[in-house]
Amino acid sequence: MDKKELRMFNPFLISQANSQEISDQYEKLQDKLNDNADTPYQIADNIEIYANLNYLIGEMIARISEELNVLKTTIDITQAKQVYMQRKQWAEMNTEKTPAMSYFEALATEFVKDDLIKIAELDSRLKRFKVAYDSIESKQNALKKKIEAIKYET
Repeated sequence: MDKKELRMFNPFLISQANSQEISDQYEKLQDKLNDNADTPYQIADNIEIYANLNYLIGEMIARISEELNVLKTTIDITQAKQVYMQRKQWAEMNTEKTPAMSYFEALATEFVKDDLIKIAELDSRLKRFKVAYDSIESKQNALKKKIEAIKYET
C-alpha cells in the first residue's frame, strides 16, 4: 500500500478524504479479494480486506450520521422559530382566540418540508451502509469458520 492508501485507514486523517476517495479505495480493496481462497493464509488475507472494507463503510456511516444529526437539529431549531413567529404574527393580526399549538406546528412543518425529505433520503443511505457493514461482518465470520474447518481437516 502506498502512503495515500495508508492514510485512509488512519482514524485521525480519514476525515480529510472525500467520499470519492473512500469509494475508490473501497473498489481497490474489492479487487484484491481472492474469490478462490482455499488456504488459511488466503482466507485470512480476505478477512483482513473485509475488515478494511468495513472500516471505510464505518467512516461513511459516521459521515451520514453526522449529516443526519446536524440536519435534524437545524430542522428542530427552524421549526421552533417558525412556530414562535407564526404564532406571534397571527396574534398581531387577529383579535380572536389563538389556535392550538398544533396549528402552528403544522405551518412550521410545511416550512421545513424539503429538509424532512432530505432526512428520509439520508436515513435510507444510512440503512444501506449499515446493511453492507453487517453483511461484510457476516462474511468475515463465515471465513473464520472456514479457516477452523480447514484446520480440522488437515
